[in-house]
Parts: sequence; structure tokens; C-alpha cells
Amino acid sequence: MSLSKRSWVEISLQNIAANVQAIRRRIGEQRDIIAVVKANAYGHGAPEVASHLHKCGVTSFAVATLEEALTVREVVTNAGILVLTGCDAGQEASFRQNRLTASVFERGPVPDVKLELKIDSGMGRLGVPHSQAPAFLDQLDDRLTGVYSQFASSDSDPEFSQVQLNAFLAATKRVSCHRHMANSAALRFPAALLDAVRPGLALYGVAPCPEVSDLQPALAWKTRVLSLRQMPPGETVGYGRTYKLSRPSLVAVLPVGYADGYSRAFSNNGQVRVRGMLAPVIGRVSMDLASIDVTDVPGVTHGDEVTLLESDPQSPISAAALATCIGTIPYEILTSIGERVERVYV
Repeated sequence: MSLSKRSWVEISLQNIAANVQAIRRRIGEQRDIIAVVKANAYGHGAPEVASHLHKCGVTSFAVATLEEALTVREVVTNAGILVLTGCDAGQEASFRQNRLTASVFERGPVPDVKLELKIDSGMGRLGVPHSQAPAFLDQLDDRLTGVYSQFASSDSDPEFSQVQLNAFLAATKRVSCHRHMANSAALRFPAALLDAVRPGLALYGVAPCPEVSDLQPALAWKTRVLSLRQMPPGETVGYGRTYKLSRPSLVAVLPVGYADGYSRAFSNNGQVRVRGMLAPVIGRVSMDLASIDVTDVPGVTHGDEVTLLESDPQSPISAAALATCIGTIPYEILTSIGERVERVYV
């Protein structure tokens, strides 16, 4: 790896393929996998991931915006692509030209493109309320290719998930097009698998819940030691002088910060791995730099590789562990990794 790289993520396409197979074992061959590759494939790189998923037999994708759909269409020419936030006024020609499907999620005029209806079964976000959906479905023509809904808490509340599923099934009992509702965590509910499933996090190998953990994380995030300084006790490190050294210390500066997606919340809180040992983040994470204390790590030198996020799900710096450390979720850890972090496929 070139020393010129500030930081990079290593992404295992083999592990992503293994996750597709794990999902397939759960759902059977007759159901479709609609791969969610929005937010740059959860930080993994949408063009490369979508292309590889297609080679693995995935023929349907979901994204958030038209721009994301066009990125996927460039590498996958003959797959279905659902735009979850719909077709804005003036985008119809692009949707038709690129054979995209738009989500429709409220009553009223609908765009002249292929459509899937989103039904609100209890999420309380986008979607036609499930009580109104049957009447609205009667107004749609043959442009409607599917209906779907979104679980609010499939990772933690099976009882309410069943309430949502029942509401969705009742609202769609007369439809003949395909139905899908199961996200990654809902892969644990056989009744929710329907005609297709819509995994996101599971594709990238992060367990959405303990019952869906037969997965292989695909991403590790690395950087290198940019600078080393021997500092005396009493000196402070970083903006705001929030960390004071209590002993003579060897401090390493890393060329990564919150502009790269390494959260400011790791200030005086996170840890990284260098030369096989964990080292604490000290001082505030700044826009482009972070400091670590490597006093107890023998032999650290300029250019040493430092791991910020490990792909081992049991690691104290896995995506899940980092999320717990700063009070967020693995989705945010992964999707925050910025554009200037190079993606390397291994």
C-alpha cells in the first residue's frame, strides 16, 4: 500500500458474495434479493459492489436517489433498480430512459414511469397508510410492478413487527404484483420473506440482530502513522487542550479525521490497532488528523499501518463495537466513510 494514501478501506468482494449465499440459504431460490446499495453501498462503493452482486446472481437493486440509480445503471445494464424516494417532477424522462422504477408513497398524481407503491404499515414515515392503500391501489394501472413496506423495529420488537406484517398483508391481499417487506433483521421472520427480501446491512456482513449473524464483514479501514512526537508530562494534545499527558509519552498523529468520517465522538474515547496492539485516541479528533498514544506499543515507526475498523465481528474495533462506543449504529459508522478514503477491493 502506497505511503501516499491518507487512509483506505479494504473491501472483500468474496465476503459480500458469501453474504449473498447466506441470505439465499435463508430465503430459498424462489425469492428475489433486492440489494440495497444506497449511500454508496453503505460506504463500500456502489459501482464495484453492484457489479459484483450482479455477477453473484442479484438482479434487483434499491437506491435512495436518481443520482444513485444512474451510478448503478452504468455498471448493471439489465437489472431492476428501485428509487426509494420516488421520481421528482422533471425526472420522468430520465427514469424512462434508464428503465428505473419509482417508489410512490402518497396519494395524488403519480409520475408516468414504472412504479412500486410504498405502504406505511406502522413505520410512521413515508408510505400510503395501510388503511387507505386498497383504495389507492385500485386507482393505479399496469405501471405498478410491486408493493412494499418497511419494518420499524424488526431487530428488537417481534410483536410489533408481526402487527406491521399483518397490516401489510391485509392491505395487499388483492394485488398480483410482487410484495416485499423484509429488511436485514427481518430475515429471521419466515412469514415476512414474501416474494422478495430487501437486505442492506446483511449484504456487507454486519449482523443486524443476533438471530441473523451468519455473515462475514467485508470492510476494514486503515491508515498510517504520519508523525511521531515524544512529549513530556503536562503537555496537552489537540484542540481545546482536552487531554493532558500524565507521563512521558510517544504520540502518533494519523492523517484521518472527521472529514474522512472518523467521528469527532472518538475524541479521548476511541481506540485503534497498531503493531497488533490497541492504542487509545487522545485529544480531539480534528478535521484531517487524529492523535493516538503509542507509548506502550513497542517499535512504532513512521509509516506503520494503523487499523481504525476491523472486519472481525468480535473485535473491539468492529463496526458494531465502534458504534456502541459513540452511541450510534453500524450503519452510521459505515456510511460516514468519506469520498477521500480510497476503496481497495481484495
